[in-house]
Amino acid sequence: MYERIVKEAKEDRDNDYAIFIDEINRGNIANIFGELITLIEDDKRIDTPNYIPARLPYSNEDFGVPPNLYIIGTMNTADRSVEALDTALRRRFSFIEMNPEPTKLSSPEFKCAGIDLEALLKAINARIEKLLDKDYCIGHSYFMTIKNHDEPLEEIKLIFQNKILPLLQEYFYGDWGKILLVIGKEFVETKEETIKFMSTESYEDFEEYDDKKIYNFTTPLNWTLDSFKTIYE
Repeated sequence: MYERIVKEAKEDRDNDYAIFIDEINRGNIANIFGELITLIEDDKRIDTPNYIPARLPYSNEDFGVPPNLYIIGTMNTADRSVEALDTALRRRFSFIEMNPEPTKLSSPEFKCAGIDLEALLKAINARIEKLLDKDYCIGHSYFMTIKNHDEPLEEIKLIFQNKILPLLQEYFYGDWGKILLVIGKEFVETKEETIKFMSTESYEDFEEYDDKKIYNFTTPLNWTLDSFKTIYE
């Protein structure tokens, strides 16, 4: 693939070409780039003073990267595998931070009736940033998939149920108190039931668990637009 797109870019210098590698931090960088890791540096490309080609093992042809070919890798900074990116890679790439843009959700293309999605996302992210770090903020793209802007409730329910709530569980590792701080009691409830423990004579400290609270998310069937509005109002 690299050889084909490099050839096209070399023959069409008036246009820019790009290779996109999604979640680049999850891959083995040495296997992804190989000898390209040096060739992609700005001053090692074709027509630059320090141009360095690589000799292809089968054809014995020189292989170089033209300056109009860009390699763009994406990554989630909340992902722990970001730590695997060594300094050699960081030196060869420019790192550009892409923060959530809640204001996009207020544009005519994405604005929904009955709820302020911009305010909703801003409120959630402000609390996440306070409790964790800005790297964990939720992206606006989750809400850009809504198709029925006049009646968005069912789609918002699915987004929360399948995307937002699982993310919060991962972020806070079962710390329901912090999840409550982010989204409130409309979405988290205490499980009310008496548990009878077995063989209590074998474990004398069992009584300390009698008062332990068990939490779970409320059922999406009961969520309304007003439920979501409580997050930011």
